[in-house]
Amino acid sequence: MDSVNLLVVDRTPESSEQINSLLRNSGIKIHVIHVGSYAETNRAFDAYSPLLVIYLHPDPVDAGIEEISELAGRNSVPCALIVDLDDHERLTNLIRTAPCYVIDKNSPDHLIATVSGLLETQTRLQDSQAQESRLDEIHHRYELLLESARDAIAYIHEGLHVYANRAYLEALHVGNAEELQGLSLLEIMKIPEGDLKTVLRDLSKGRFPSGPIEVQVSRPDGSTMEAALGFSAATFNGEPCIQMMLQKRDQAAELAAELERLRVTDPLTQLANRPSFSAQLANFIEQKDPADATAALLYLEPDALDEALDEVGLAAVDAHVSQLAGVVREYLEPADIAGRISDHGIAILANREKKQQVEGFVKAIQHAYRNVIVESGGRSFSATCSVGMVPLGRLANDPQAVIAQARKACSEALEEGEAMVVFRPQLTAVAMAEEESTWVDRIRLGLKNEDFHAVHQSIVDLDGEGEHLLENLVHLRGEEKDHPYSEFAEIAERHGLAGNIDRNVIPTILRTIADTEERQIVSLSNHSIVEPGFAGWLLDHLKMYAVDARQMIVQVSADLAQANLKPTQRLMRELGPAGCQLSISGFGSERRTLQLFEHLQASYVKLDTALTGELQGNNTAQSAIQQVVEAANEHNVVVIADEIADTSNLAVLWQCGVKMIAGAFLKETSQVVGQ
Repeated sequence: MDSVNLLVVDRTPESSEQINSLLRNSGIKIHVIHVGSYAETNRAFDAYSPLLVIYLHPDPVDAGIEEISELAGRNSVPCALIVDLDDHERLTNLIRTAPCYVIDKNSPDHLIATVSGLLETQTRLQDSQAQESRLDEIHHRYELLLESARDAIAYIHEGLHVYANRAYLEALHVGNAEELQGLSLLEIMKIPEGDLKTVLRDLSKGRFPSGPIEVQVSRPDGSTMEAALGFSAATFNGEPCIQMMLQKRDQAAELAAELERLRVTDPLTQLANRPSFSAQLANFIEQKDPADATAALLYLEPDALDEALDEVGLAAVDAHVSQLAGVVREYLEPADIAGRISDHGIAILANREKKQQVEGFVKAIQHAYRNVIVESGGRSFSATCSVGMVPLGRLANDPQAVIAQARKACSEALEEGEAMVVFRPQLTAVAMAEEESTWVDRIRLGLKNEDFHAVHQSIVDLDGEGEHLLENLVHLRGEEKDHPYSEFAEIAERHGLAGNIDRNVIPTILRTIADTEERQIVSLSNHSIVEPGFAGWLLDHLKMYAVDARQMIVQVSADLAQANLKPTQRLMRELGPAGCQLSISGFGSERRTLQLFEHLQASYVKLDTALTGELQGNNTAQSAIQQVVEAANEHNVVVIADEIADTSNLAVLWQCGVKMIAGAFLKETSQVVGQ
């Protein structure tokens, strides 16, 4: 428990100091505050929220026991007297004046026991409140699921409705639950062969039918339907009752359609779920007109969700996303497709005649969501959202890559808050579609002819006494020169070839470190990170080549880790127990990047090269590096600086706390693997 406060009302501070020393020597973390008047006591209640008020010997005119006791009672804080129990007259007068604890002046253990008991009581109260809060959150989520369920469900007690979800009200053609109050099942339902009253009597005794019973339902509006009722025991608002599920008999086709709707729908937002949205996006990309560049993929997330999660919990996050989905639905056009594709994010495939119309669509959603008040856990929150946009031009061929690009753009927008960022692909040597096709053919030929190889780069400790690592840089053999992986990485990802390159190069690397103690870093593509079977494949090959898994350090970029946090966590849950470690490259000082320390158990991070280019006199870059190093040290993570060409930067990096370095300053001859 954090340090708590205790008020001592006395003429002088000497008693406060003695009490403080006594309690702290007994191991109680306490902050003793001395007050000498009624006004000081009143201000102290507002400022410190004390655990206990001890009344000693203040001026009875300015701070009488009756006034202090009454003030403590108004603030729900116990009041205690420290008196000589042998002074019967004073003790009797004080107790008669105000109800309070009595602590023996001559027994220090009595004071310690009293404070310890109150601390224990407060701890139990806080635990109880925390459990109550978690229980309220569970109830809220359950009620949300129940209300959004398409199964018609009602709770009944002694044949009367005590609750009915939306699907049940729709099945009975009822507008709201108030219309069912006082309406007995006997009035609206009949068993063609049997007596519903007997069934209800058996239910009240805990005897349930072995299966659904067939009934004829007479709706309040006069229409009828055939249905089957299933019953099970339940509680509602802490009271025992019966859960009843109603299923129409004469609408098998409707049920099949509903099952299909549930299969493709996200239950929280009632938008398409991720598999359904991805399939529709892939279909759109496959059939789109290459000349039409006005379509765009939008990815939206509410701002400041981390704060809402810390303050209220998951229910607040669900409330934010649900409200955002409601706003999105209001502004969708018939041709638009919207889906929830992550815990916090909603994607929209928007097709308009002009780019300005897409931007206007985004601004309308942001403006409407800004006026939303999200309520959760008794708290109210204002809401804003940020958007990442990817124009679906002629080069947009891979739906998963497009989604990843939109999420990356959104992560940049979230840094600013209530912003929109358009994804701009980095310029590469391949700018035209025809040249990209040539690259794709060259990559496929390279996979077939084993033209991919790795080049070793040393990573050394500046102190000269620490560990030595080797990083594998992938190249593609060319007619005139070898091409580094960065030249064709995006093309390989877009065309689903990056994972094939990983599987082509890694076995060669493993052969080189078998029977050695070298520890090597191997970078993974986005495809390998999200592929569920990759971890098993890598573990099998480690065994095949008799390589200790502790020699293998898999590396993912910070951008990929942010966009694929759960797949990265799953990957390391499978590789970590065997001994494989994780390195994160391209690591900057942005808040969302630093949060990766909380979600991933990394052993190394490589600084973003934008921070280490020119450090002499660059206070901004030095401050950013120090921020990363401090955060890394808190999590026992080693920081690496890469691509260091100028030795003048080494002293600055060392002063910033960076100890492992790689780059051209080493003047080493690269070792080629698998040439």
